Amino acid sequence: MKFLSYGVMTYMLLALIWWTVLLSKNNNEIYKKNIELTQLNARIDNLPKVYLDIKSDQIHLHHERIRQMIIGEGLVFGLSLILGMWMVQNAFNKEIEQTRNQKNFLLSITHEFKSPIAAIQLITETLLKRRIEKEQQEDLYHSILSENKRLELLINNLLLAARLENSYQFNFERLDINSIIKKCIDHQTITNPESIIHFNGEQPVYISGDRTAIVSVFTNLIENGIKYGSARPLIQISQFIIDKHLHIAIKDNGTGIPDKEKGKVFNQFYRMGNEETRKTKGTGLGLYITNKFVKAHNGKIIIEDNPDGGTIFNVILPLI
Repeated sequence: MKFLSYGVMTYMLLALIWWTVLLSKNNNEIYKKNIELTQLNARIDNLPKVYLDIKSDQIHLHHERIRQMIIGEGLVFGLSLILGMWMVQNAFNKEIEQTRNQKNFLLSITHEFKSPIAAIQLITETLLKRRIEKEQQEDLYHSILSENKRLELLINNLLLAARLENSYQFNFERLDINSIIKKCIDHQTITNPESIIHFNGEQPVYISGDRTAIVSVFTNLIENGIKYGSARPLIQISQFIIDKHLHIAIKDNGTGIPDKEKGKVFNQFYRMGNEETRKTKGTGLGLYITNKFVKAHNGKIIIEDNPDGGTIFNVILPLI
């Protein structure tokens, strides 16, 4: 379909050029014939040179108007064709990108649901079929609970992404953002003991925000840094205030985000790379939800490269 459209538009463009050349030639021939006819009539009628000059000027002006009209209409039509070709290319690229994202999402969500379900089933069968010491049973029960929470988080993210489009209700209140970040850090330290997280926010800093949304923002960003970090993830969270806005920089030591991907990572379902060969978990909803929540708080997120390797997510929020 794409190449057929290009073929038709190229044919039309070549036809336009050809007809423009023909019309220009015809216009020049008509101009020459009119001049010759005027000169002949002037000689036959023995008209003065002044008349011939005036008539020639009129013919010349008419010729120029026709020439400019041909060129003008040709340019407008040509530019319209070029614009049409650009729009076809842009629409085609978007369609490819959307198809790839949908395929990646289906693959990722299938894997994300399949893994905890399979784990819960295996643990349950083990508990039913074998006699296990009480301590081991407790460990297995904790594993079931952990996998169940993972499923719950996946479902909540899917529902949240759907609600963000039209029905999510924010409940703004006065929040100590440093207290929230510390709780997010404590939770991640327990669930990801191999990670190292530093935070310089000691004093309370207050914003007007929705608690659930702010917790989701920093949970997602910290998890993202751990997920894409090195074998020993190092997360550095720092903050400073500029013009009544709080800037929170979350740095990781991962592989970083290529420049061409930075504008896409906040798109719904978007994940870098091929889902069939990916090793990291996720559905492509975390950064989408994060960006939506930050914008709802009149803030923004800026992605930068970490000079020491990795990525920096700068979250900017207004203070109260």
